[in-house]
This record gives sequence, C-alpha cells and structure tokens, in this order.
Amino acid sequence: MLCCIFNYAPKYRESIYKKIDETFDTQFVFGKEVIHGKTSGIAKLDYNIFKRVPIENRNILLLNKVLWRTGLLALPFNRKYKSFLITADTPLSYIPFFILCRLLGKKVYGWGHGFKEHFKRFRILEKLYLSSIDAFFTYGEYGKKKMQELGWKEEKISVIYNSLNEGTVPDDNISLKSNIYQEHFGNAFPTLIFIGRLIPSKRIDWLLDTIADLREKGLDLNLMVIGNGSEYNHLTRYVEELELTDRVWFFGECYDEDELKGLLFNADLCVSPGEVGLTALHTMTYGVPVISHNNFYKQGPEYELIIPDKTGLLYEYENYNDLTAKIYCWFIREYDRDKVRNDCYRLINEKWNSNYQIQLLCNKIEQV
Repeated sequence: MLCCIFNYAPKYRESIYKKIDETFDTQFVFGKEVIHGKTSGIAKLDYNIFKRVPIENRNILLLNKVLWRTGLLALPFNRKYKSFLITADTPLSYIPFFILCRLLGKKVYGWGHGFKEHFKRFRILEKLYLSSIDAFFTYGEYGKKKMQELGWKEEKISVIYNSLNEGTVPDDNISLKSNIYQEHFGNAFPTLIFIGRLIPSKRIDWLLDTIADLREKGLDLNLMVIGNGSEYNHLTRYVEELELTDRVWFFGECYDEDELKGLLFNADLCVSPGEVGLTALHTMTYGVPVISHNNFYKQGPEYELIIPDKTGLLYEYENYNDLTAKIYCWFIREYDRDKVRNDCYRLINEKWNSNYQIQLLCNKIEQV
C-alpha cells in the first residue's frame, strides 16, 4: 500500500489525488491546516472522493522553528504501508521518519519544490536526507537544476510539474467567447486580469498605477480583479484616487469554475506583479498569456510556463518601470492572439496536467 503524507488537502489538487487513489492502493494522510495561516482562502478537498477516509494530523512548530507532523513516526510501523509519498520541503521534520523507514525496509518518495541551498549548520543531516529519498519529484525544471547543483544525482530527480485538471480542450473553450468585458466596461479596450489573494506581496497597486500611466501614453486598458484579501479596502480607495472606477472591476472571490472560465477566456492578458504560482496554470488553461517577474527565488514553479514572446513576458523583479514597459510592449507588438492561445494550450497538454503526473508516478514508483 502507498501512504501519501501531504501537508494539506487543497481542492485544486482533486484531479491528481483522485488519479493516485484510483491507480494505487492508497491511504492519504493530510494536515488539518498549514501553519502561519497559509491555508487561509484555499478551498479544502471533499474527502468523499477517496476510497478510504483520509487520516488527518496537525502541523505544529517545535520550539517555534521546526515543523512537525503529529502521528508521523507511527506510520512506518504499519505493516500495510510498503512505500510513502511525502510533501518533502520540510527536511528536518523527516529525519526520524527516514531512519525508521530505512530500518523497516520502506521506500520513500519526495514531492516538492526542491531545495535552493544547503541545509544551514546541518550538512550531516542533509547527507542523510539525500541517502534516504528513493526518488524526488520537483514542480519545475529550475528546482531540479538547483538540486543537482547541491549534489543530488540526476536519476533521483524527476520534474512532475503541477496540474489543475487532466488538461485543456481547445474546442470546448471556443464556446466561452463572449462580450462580457465590453458590456461591463462599455468599451472595447484590452482587459488585463488578476486572480488571487489581495495581499501586499501581490502588488496590485502597481497594476493600478500601470493602467493610469499607460492611459497617459495613449494605451487604454481595463482591469478585472478576482479575489479578496487584506488589501481590498485600500485598493478600492486607490482606484478612486486614480480616477479609474470605470476601468477596474473588483469581482470578489470566486471558486466556481463554470463562472471563472468565461472570465478568464475572454481576458487578453493576465498580470501578476508578485509571485504568479497556480494563476499561470489556471489562466493558460483558457489560453490567456501571463506577465510576472523573473526572480526564481520569489516565484512559484509555474512561472516556467511563461515563455517570453510566446506565452507571456517576464519583467525585471521589483522594477515597476519594466513591468509597465512589458505590458505596453505586449499590446503594441500586437501578438497573434490565436497563436498565443494555442501555445498556452500546448504547454498545458504536454506536461502541466494530471495525466502526465500520474504516468510519471507510476513509472518511478514501479522502477525504484
């Protein structure tokens, strides 16, 4: 039996988790929540989709420093569990677990972002970690590259990417075409879209400044904002200060994909001044290109979906002027919208889908 130990059960991973459950004899173990409130605003998966009821544990901080998953050390002693697939970006928590698995002959597979630097002051534990993982699945190519630079053997690392579903169906998306933005804004200007939490690190204020600045340069744009958060009141007031109330639509939170897909498909460009994460995957599923920054250390792995001049553009991190220039460039160059849309679809259907992920998991877990 495969035991999957993940730090949380977000709804957006329903597709791949269902495939794991259908493909393997699986027991899922989820954290009730992620510490520091990181699960706030993230819809939780309905456990009824699984053949077995998942086990829930608590994620806690020991000495306010080390993440610990309650009940972790009991799992290797369960004779039913022959191998473990774990969220593997919290290394120190797993050292006792790894030791037990080695002593008891259990296989361990890691799944995560990968490590960007050596363990601080714990190089011996780092070597133990490396020797204990039978295979590691990173979300992106850059994560694999960094781990190889840190001494991991290439054959131990596979890029699993990320997914929201089994892929995208271009022919189905065509039916989503509408005049929703022309009708709402009362104009035919291009529409930017942002979807995510409205928090300071997302720099939505930069987006508002950009629309105001580009209007003065003769480029008129609309902005659709989907989401909510601590910055909502500040941003709505700022829109009034910039006299952009007729150009910005605060839609609010929305988790209904049937409603979201039309809003996404009919947008011209997604812009995420802060980290882009799953937003890139979500918007490109509907053929929408993305602009975000180029700092890997501050990005989600999904930023690798942004191929300059094909599926979007990358601006220089923390450079507002370059962000504005990139948005201006995108519309002034007049990219072939159908070609861009098809480039987005191709990336999603090649690797960024749950069918690709489950095939990789099957191959590696069977071979190791």
